[in-house]
Amino acid sequence: MAHIHSIRNILEIKDENIQIENKTTEENHNNSKSIIFYGTLTYTPSGCTNCGVINESHADIVKNGTKMSIIKLGQFNFKPVLLKLKKQRFLCKHCRSTFSAQTSLVDRNCFISNPLKALIVMELVEEQSMTLIAKHLNVSVSTVLRQLIKAGEGLRPAKNYLPIHLGFDEFKSVKQVSGAMSFIFIDNINHEVIDIVENRQQRYLMDYFMRFSYEARKRVQTVTIDMYSPYIGVINDCFPNAKIIIDRFHIVQHLNRCLNQMRIKTMNKLRNVQPRDYRKLKKQWKLVLKNTSDLNFNNFFTHRLYDGMVSEYTMANYLIELSPQLRDTYELVNNLKSAIRHHQFDRFKQLLQDTKKRTYPRKVRTVLQTLEKYLDPIEESLIYTLSNGPIEGINNKIKNIKRSGYGYRNFRNLRCRALIVFSLVKRKNESKELYYELDKAG
Repeated sequence: MAHIHSIRNILEIKDENIQIENKTTEENHNNSKSIIFYGTLTYTPSGCTNCGVINESHADIVKNGTKMSIIKLGQFNFKPVLLKLKKQRFLCKHCRSTFSAQTSLVDRNCFISNPLKALIVMELVEEQSMTLIAKHLNVSVSTVLRQLIKAGEGLRPAKNYLPIHLGFDEFKSVKQVSGAMSFIFIDNINHEVIDIVENRQQRYLMDYFMRFSYEARKRVQTVTIDMYSPYIGVINDCFPNAKIIIDRFHIVQHLNRCLNQMRIKTMNKLRNVQPRDYRKLKKQWKLVLKNTSDLNFNNFFTHRLYDGMVSEYTMANYLIELSPQLRDTYELVNNLKSAIRHHQFDRFKQLLQDTKKRTYPRKVRTVLQTLEKYLDPIEESLIYTLSNGPIEGINNKIKNIKRSGYGYRNFRNLRCRALIVFSLVKRKNESKELYYELDKAG
């Protein structure tokens, strides 16, 4: 009948051996009112699952009663949908063993349908707790956790392939991890997460990347990192042809932090001597960190901390003139940032060389020595346009995942959840085939 065919499509029952009955009821099941469908599963088996005898004459294996199985199919109108399925039992005349009919709708010895398992995986893509997913789909949290691990473990990278351009970074992980920091790396072209490693320490990363084939590691041409020095040793030892790129954002952040420290030092000196200038330096910290080329010098206005008409340029100029050290640091930092913005490495290198002829505070000198240490990776960062911006966005997404679940105590669960989110988000509308793909991969 037509309506039976529609019910099969709605319930995603593709097994032709299942016959849906023209009967639907509402009953209390596990303290909740559920919609009950009824069906029968029967067919002629090809052989015995125990002894393997082939059922050639259809008399070697005979029917031997039925077994009732209640299968969860999901929810409709906030009510659980169940299928009471009569599974045909068979008796083998050769080995006298019995077995039940099997169907693609549900795995053996399981009462949760495969489409519902696929739906659980697709719900894991969204930023929500596993408890909430279990509540919405009328399953247990343990069921959601099992599907999380099964799907996540099937997304491990192949050992014979690595992308040409990689991006390295770390994020705050679970407390059980040493240092509470885990390592993540991505394909820096299509921004896909490749894998997440429990520990970011150098010896752990060396062991991890050495598992990949030499041809795969040799294929890598660039690796974009921040200023975490152990990454350099890992790249030099594991990727023979890779060029190291320091993310430009971290270079600028390093310079701005240095300039901000000088602003705070000057501000504290003026606290009791010139309280008005102290307030200016404290309130207008963004103006000091702003690039000189971005300051507006045409638009004049009044400001409560200044007398007369002022502009952004005049206010910034007034602030840096409060201390010779702040002025020198401000000019140096802005020149270095300008060289980075215009990809002028020779100018950047010359500015660092010229600083040796002048005296700078210890904190500024430390920053300059750090930049000289990473001079070769900085040169590559001014040649390539690759950055760690995509991986920083991914780390922010992981923070939201942790927050939605009120934190994670197990690294494996967090890793699987993150890989599911970033690997399956592009296929979240393919829920029908997704579970079977993951089942094959696992």
